[in-house]
Amino acid sequence: MPSPLRRVVTGLNQDGLAVVTSDELLLPEAIPSMDGALAGTVWVTAGLPTNDNNIEEVRTADGIVTPGGTNCRFTDLAPGARTPMHKTDSVDYNILIQGQVIHITEDGVEKLLTNPGDTVIQRGTMHAWKNPGEEWARWVSVIIDAIPVSAKPQ
Repeated sequence: MPSPLRRVVTGLNQDGLAVVTSDELLLPEAIPSMDGALAGTVWVTAGLPTNDNNIEEVRTADGIVTPGGTNCRFTDLAPGARTPMHKTDSVDYNILIQGQVIHITEDGVEKLLTNPGDTVIQRGTMHAWKNPGEEWARWVSVIIDAIPVSAKPQ
């Protein structure tokens, strides 16, 4: 199992000075119906533009996409595990930080990501993930609500 993900959050104190408001370890939870896949929420915003006036974060997300907002989450995938083909109405920045993972599109094309920092920009299309390695893979995703994709670009 991968180690917990550390989240450090900053804000302002009553004197207007930048301070660390929290420093905690986040543990992933099992993703229903995806054997060998875990995920955890790092940060969720309720709208765009977000209100950055030192308010408390929205700590829960109803699913992957936050309507009108963003969701920063991490996903861990066990060796040999594969997610089902799926899509969301969002633009997702998926950044590999540990292990290796294969991104699979609906047409069967597979792209192997092996270097920390390798990024897939997922734009509302069907896809799956597969871990071909012998260790857990982890990637961080920033998921931004989007107008559903159309087969014919506007």
